[in-house]
Amino acid sequence: MKKFACRSREKKMRNQRSLLKALLACGGTALLSAALPQFAAAQQLSDLKSSPPLTLKGEGSFFVGGSTHVIDSKYISPSAFSADSGNSMINQMYVQFQIPKDTIDQYPIVFVHGCCLTSKTWETTPDGRMGWYEYFTRKGFKTYMGEQVGRGRSGFDALQYQKVLTGDAPPSTNPAILIATDQFAWNVFRWGDYATKTPYKDERFPMQTVGVGKNATLDFYKQVIPDLNSTLSEAASPTCADGNCTPADPNAPFNTPENMALLANQLDGAILVGHSQSSGFPTMAALRPGSNGVKGIIQLETGCFANLTPANIQVLKNIPILIMVGDHFSTPQPTPACVTMQKQIKDAGGDMTFVALPDLGIHGNSHMFMQDNNNLQVADIIISWIKKHVKYKNHGHGHDGHGHW
Repeated sequence: MKKFACRSREKKMRNQRSLLKALLACGGTALLSAALPQFAAAQQLSDLKSSPPLTLKGEGSFFVGGSTHVIDSKYISPSAFSADSGNSMINQMYVQFQIPKDTIDQYPIVFVHGCCLTSKTWETTPDGRMGWYEYFTRKGFKTYMGEQVGRGRSGFDALQYQKVLTGDAPPSTNPAILIATDQFAWNVFRWGDYATKTPYKDERFPMQTVGVGKNATLDFYKQVIPDLNSTLSEAASPTCADGNCTPADPNAPFNTPENMALLANQLDGAILVGHSQSSGFPTMAALRPGSNGVKGIIQLETGCFANLTPANIQVLKNIPILIMVGDHFSTPQPTPACVTMQKQIKDAGGDMTFVALPDLGIHGNSHMFMQDNNNLQVADIIISWIKKHVKYKNHGHGHDGHGHW
């Protein structure tokens, strides 16, 4: 009887996965008639078992892009080192990678984090579970993580602060620093009611890592760092003054998308993934002059452009695009911008899929679903989409851009 019950459950799960695959192949959204398997509540680190061995062909790190500018001796602190005037590097992007021993026939995948965070976004979750960096590698992807220019190990441009310090520039010219607080996180990441510290009833983020529940800690906030985007010397955005330096124009020059395009070219093709603040960066990277390596665009939690030019559409119609959002939005999904962009791409013969996880019967996901307690389930949806929509260079089959296979 026990053996029969196990087989019945396995059959049910296979049927649910087949239904999900059919949905993703259609490039649209629908409500699944059967709810997907639910995952258990997140565990404490002490409850976790060690991950199985991971065999790599290679791993390491490097930088993409970068330029130098001259630092005069009067801008060097402390003054004891003023004789060391010279050049300083800015605008570079730090990249970390893993290549599994057994890779699948698919382009490398490149993850870029959002506001006030670093590549830690994609690594071990705040409560100690496997993150996407490791999971995608285990699934056979050559996996890369880029840190936004001006953030984390990519460094930032400090020259303007030194000019203010020496009196060569007025204090009003100091670039703003976006400092994310716990209230900012609760509101932006859609965890629930900050005032009462009450999460949504179906909230999937490990809330014990932000001070809620038994054995609560504040471990998640250790990932949050000041956002120094507005120090970027080549950022062409009128919003830089408020610390949120992210161009609304997909064609505007911008450091991180420039380096993402360069990386995709160097990899001879890559699937670019952006989240939140960087969600539009894969599209911007594909539109950079000289960009030819973007083979798939995945934009997590917003990022649609309703202001694409006809020339933009001619480029993007040749690149499969996935937009994915979680739960608990106060506004309808997809947004008007995503509706417009999807229609423009599809009318041109392109391939753009919009997925709202609640429409798949998956509820409770936050803005940070790569860290939610079902993060690997969400990753599998993305992997399924990639396998169906991103045509690898060595394959003689795949999506033809018109919804056929």
